[in-house]
Amino acid sequence: MTTTWTIAVKLGASPSLAPIHEITVEAPDAPTALRRVAAMVAVQEASDAELLLDGQEEVFSRAEVEAGLEEHQAHT
Repeated sequence: MTTTWTIAVKLGASPSLAPIHEITVEAPDAPTALRRVAAMVAVQEASDAELLLDGQEEVFSRAEVEAGLEEHQAHT
C-alpha cells in the first residue's frame, strides 16, 4: 500500500521553525520515501549546477564582450 510522505527540511530543532524545503512523494514506507526524495534532490542539484555553469559562462562572456576582448569580436 502506498502512502503520501512529506519530507521537510528545517534549520534548527525548534518545532516553531518553518521548513525551508518540503517534498511530497508516494512510497510504501519511510526508507523508500527518503530514497525517492534523495534521488529527486540529486537530479535537481545536477540541473542547478548545470544552470549555474551556463549562467556563469554567460556572465563572463558579457563581461568579455563589454571589455572588448578579441575572442568575442567579429572579424571582418
